[in-house]
Amino acid sequence: MAYRQARPCPICESASDPCYAAGHFHLYRCVNCRTAFVDPVPSDEFLNEYYSTYHLTASAGGVYDDVESRMQADFPAKLDLVKRHATASAGGKVRLLDVGCGKGFFVKAAADAGLDAEGCDLSDSGVKYAVEQLGVKAHAGHINRLKSQLGTFDAATFWATIEHLPDPIGLMRDVRDILKPGGLFLLDTGIGDDWLDRLVPGNVQWYDPPQHLFVFSGDGLAKAVEKAGFRVLAHDRCFERSASRKLIRNLRNGVTAAILRFGAELGRLSCRGFNFTRFPMGNLQSIVAQRI
Repeated sequence: MAYRQARPCPICESASDPCYAAGHFHLYRCVNCRTAFVDPVPSDEFLNEYYSTYHLTASAGGVYDDVESRMQADFPAKLDLVKRHATASAGGKVRLLDVGCGKGFFVKAAADAGLDAEGCDLSDSGVKYAVEQLGVKAHAGHINRLKSQLGTFDAATFWATIEHLPDPIGLMRDVRDILKPGGLFLLDTGIGDDWLDRLVPGNVQWYDPPQHLFVFSGDGLAKAVEKAGFRVLAHDRCFERSASRKLIRNLRNGVTAAILRFGAELGRLSCRGFNFTRFPMGNLQSIVAQRI
């Protein structure tokens, strides 16, 4: 299937150019904010079927087990961010909603750390695990349909979720609706068009449709968050849970990228080229924002 004329960038409405093809999915990159996005967006039916098994065990056809332990290792650093920036409205506890909570592990960690935490997720299997196995409060369904019954929160988290969404700005506006004035919004996602992505274009792990529909540049993510009604307080374009791990990540990524780049140049010289291939590397970005 050939590339076609893409719609304007969903973030800043600028023109976009063909970026990568992965199977029958095509990605375009905005010429302005440099965010990459899948176009056309898969149908709701397709995405619902895809995510119906996402949080099942690997033996049952799920994929979440592959990243679960790594994500949990980041929880203490993420909880520290919440505690440093969020303030409780009443009762002495910060009321937190984890949007896209999956199986509820962050909700459990937040509750164990003294927060009044609950979660929501589209995945029935994920929410069922959170409620029945972890004993936390979680809701199945889209936040747009749940927000009238959820009440108001002091903080909302959005870990490794925004890249999966066909309408990220719309959902962030729904998150804004459940936050108190001045409420805290924290999210993270893979970063595109940074030094690593430019060194080995198309080879970082974030280009993974249909799981990832967006690969946000740093500027693109900040613009999306602001467009949804938030003020960015902090933006870390290479998030790690410690300074030593950040140094190791950059060294490892740099060495791997240099080897891949050298291999790519050799491939061009021998007329073989270097095809779109994802490797298990890439930087994370993290934003702390406040509802305006």
